Amino acid sequence: MIDTKSDSAGPLGRFIRAFYEARRTASLTRDLDSLRQFIATDVCWREPNVGAHTGDLQGRDAVLDMIRRALATTGGTFDLTVTSTVETNSHVAASIAWSADKGGRRIDGQELAVYEVRDGCIVSAWFHPANIADDQDFWDEAAPAPS
Repeated sequence: MIDTKSDSAGPLGRFIRAFYEARRTASLTRDLDSLRQFIATDVCWREPNVGAHTGDLQGRDAVLDMIRRALATTGGTFDLTVTSTVETNSHVAASIAWSADKGGRRIDGQELAVYEVRDGCIVSAWFHPANIADDQDFWDEAAPAPS
């Protein structure tokens, strides 16, 4: 099933949209523990290696720490939105539009996120950015810090 709006998504598309909405709320309230219900304890999470907070992550705590670090690096401006999903019985691919500000710079990006969902939790995730060079330049830890 392919959807471009939340009311037409199948069960996994709705689950991933709910995860992103919960992530947005958790970012605003700084209560990332509320995301634990969506992520399996032993999740395998593969982010492109674009900064110190990314890479191959093992376990829910590592994923939550990555989100915390991304929010801290961007002063809480790191935001992601699901624009569409395609799903099977066990996987959902989500097109993600995202943005962040850091050190007086803004980035607007897109990526394809592929999730495996089992027993109501994300058990694995792979992220494929549209422009890895821009992502690396923005997230580089040597880039200017906010003034």
